[in-house]
Amino acid sequence: MYDHIRVMAGVIVACLPLSATAQDMAGAVTLGLGSYDSSDGFADFTTRSLDGRLDLSYGNGLSLGATAASTRADYDGFDDHASVNSLGLTAGYALTPTWTAGLFYEYGEFSVDGFGAASVDSVGLFAAYDSALMGLEVFAGQTDGYDIAGAGVDWSDIGASLSFPVGSSGQIGAHLVRSHLSLGPDELDMVSAGLGGHYAFANGLLGFAGVTQASLEEFAGELTTMGVGLGYDLSTTMNLAAVASVELARTHVDFGTGTYDEDSIRIGLTLPLGRKAAAPLNSVAHSAATTNRTAITTALIAAY
Repeated sequence: MYDHIRVMAGVIVACLPLSATAQDMAGAVTLGLGSYDSSDGFADFTTRSLDGRLDLSYGNGLSLGATAASTRADYDGFDDHASVNSLGLTAGYALTPTWTAGLFYEYGEFSVDGFGAASVDSVGLFAAYDSALMGLEVFAGQTDGYDIAGAGVDWSDIGASLSFPVGSSGQIGAHLVRSHLSLGPDELDMVSAGLGGHYAFANGLLGFAGVTQASLEEFAGELTTMGVGLGYDLSTTMNLAAVASVELARTHVDFGTGTYDEDSIRIGLTLPLGRKAAAPLNSVAHSAATTNRTAITTALIAAY
């Protein structure tokens, strides 16, 4: 699985020279640190994260996109750690000035020391609408899980994301994703929904907030993450094109038979690529507004 990550990372790096011929480029890289205070006797932990996004569009109608996210959690008093990683590629073609259709590929990996690792591959189709008034994407795909491959499990994903500008200085976005697994008569549905936004104030200040919720419908379990934060554009006071940010977040886990909370402080340094980035990529606001294309990956990235 780690060879798979290196290969995909190599593909993304190899695509970067294409930005030199792109008509438009947007994206960002966020370096993040987090401190998590866990309830009910669970171990506290710290996280280190690296998130990246790059979107390119060309005059011939072609568009390419790449995303990557990696978070490692180190538990206080233990040598064990956990990690969440995802990588994605998209290729689209503009059918009209506002409509684009294309293909996507996503890879997600989740590992915990002592419990092993699990990973998934997703492929599918998307259609996107983009205008000065709103942005919309709908998608559908199939996911293969390495741990369940060959077991006759059918895993399908369907979802949508929607965004609206708030004047010339902000944006509100939302997502809804359903992942459906079936094995004969047995079925499992996981749904992820989120709402987030950001707004740039005067003097380089940026405010952002978001909430995501993932639910396992057959087990009445829920994972809810809420966050609110502030950022500061360092280019307003120094010769550095970067945004420093801090976010306060809470993740609430309801197992159906009990609950568990994590309060966190997330610090980020975001380096914009091309047009300036909005909410930091390690924030709940970003996860809520720009979803991954499987519910489980979206929920875990938002929480950590």
